[in-house]
Amino acid sequence: MAQAKNHSRRRFMGGLATVAGIGALAIAGPSPAEGMMGPTKNKVVFQLNKSDPAYIRDILHSAAVILQHFNNDADIVIACFGPGIWLLVKPEKNRKHYGKFIMEQVQSLSMYGVVFNACEQTMKTVHIDETHLISEAKPVFSGAVDLVVLQQKGYAYIAW
Repeated sequence: MAQAKNHSRRRFMGGLATVAGIGALAIAGPSPAEGMMGPTKNKVVFQLNKSDPAYIRDILHSAAVILQHFNNDADIVIACFGPGIWLLVKPEKNRKHYGKFIMEQVQSLSMYGVVFNACEQTMKTVHIDETHLISEAKPVFSGAVDLVVLQQKGYAYIAW
């Protein structure tokens, strides 16, 4: 009988140690690679493939709404290709001149971590290079490929 009590007591103590270890890991928080907030669950990619200012304002507004709704806990990419590439081209080389409001929105969203990807295939077609892009733009091989890869990484795809 004494042996059975000792065995039960060891099992109980072992269980307590396991629970304490799990609790310590939970208190320690995310690994340094994940950052303070951990990885975001809210990932969105917008297709921006038109040069119409109203269309662009709608997409930029929608990105801002997502950031607000998720308390800035969202990874947002705006994939610019086709005629949408002009959003990311400096004024001196730009065929479309967007108003100050649109460009301020791009700058503001960028400060909140929104990424603006510029399709290199479109850039070749319209004869612009990286030096013609605004500082917020990040060249990627292809806008279409970018959409596929980001969706494979769990990004929700939003097209207008």
